Amino acid sequence: MNASFTICANNYLSSAKVLKESFSKYHPEIPFFIVLVDRKDASLNYNDFGGDSILFIDDIVDLNVSELSFKFNISELCTTLKPFVFTYLFKNNTKVVYIDPDIKVYAPLKECWDALNEHSFVLTPHLMSPIDDGKMPSDFMTLRTGIFNLGFIGLSAGAETDKFLSWWGERLLVYGYNDWDNGMFYDQIWANYIPVLFNKYYILKHYGYNVANWNWHERYIKIVDGEFIVNDKYPLVFFHFSSYKYAYPNILCRYNTRCSKENRPDLAPIFNGYYNDLTIAGAENMENVKAFYHQQNTDHVWKVNAPQRMLIRKIIRRLIKILKAI
Repeated sequence: MNASFTICANNYLSSAKVLKESFSKYHPEIPFFIVLVDRKDASLNYNDFGGDSILFIDDIVDLNVSELSFKFNISELCTTLKPFVFTYLFKNNTKVVYIDPDIKVYAPLKECWDALNEHSFVLTPHLMSPIDDGKMPSDFMTLRTGIFNLGFIGLSAGAETDKFLSWWGERLLVYGYNDWDNGMFYDQIWANYIPVLFNKYYILKHYGYNVANWNWHERYIKIVDGEFIVNDKYPLVFFHFSSYKYAYPNILCRYNTRCSKENRPDLAPIFNGYYNDLTIAGAENMENVKAFYHQQNTDHVWKVNAPQRMLIRKIIRRLIKILKAI
């Protein structure tokens, strides 16, 4: 059996719903699960977002998630738990695909499922042609986050995958931070090792997979007979709306200084459609939804850093006195 899943907190449920519905449109026979790294919120009707397809992380992994939330922020926590969700789903499935919640599927993932017949891993690279034009993101910037983007990864069951998930999970419990200065970038940076430590991997070099701000320089989109086509050849399989904010619909990506709706009008229909999808999925109502483990991490960090904040306040007060005396 095959399965697919995403991971998020309650406040990201509208995005996860768009992903689930788009995936299920092209794969009605494959179950798609929304794994919530959160606690139940009485203000939410979970049937509006997938009902039985929603799994709560505390019910499916043998880890103290609450304790981990003191260590990791909510984004780090979600990605750190990814290998453990894979392990859970492999109890009843032979192929499992993970997809980030800020993705929408536009065509069947046929190339991925076919590759998993022969390979343990299916990976998509961030980009397939160099870019360093003085704008962001460049290939240098992207290199710091890893060769492969783990907003998407397909795995098939087997001894090699078991070895990978064990190793990956162990590393993330220690190093699953977003800390560029110390060489850490969530769960993703560890995928660099896959072609070295493992054998049955497949790098899916398909311009219609994982179209995102880091590769827009090499991917141009047209509408042909009502379908999105990339570079006049490849069907758009899925688009990754990384760093897109519903509250700021005209900003395609806050750190991308190369592309906008004005100089890349081919992207506008995709983003406009996605905004409408999010609106229908209830994104406006999700802005004030609290994520339990996010709040727990915030409260913990606030308490731990209390002495530092007191010292900073003292320094500021002293500087103010000095400036007044000048």
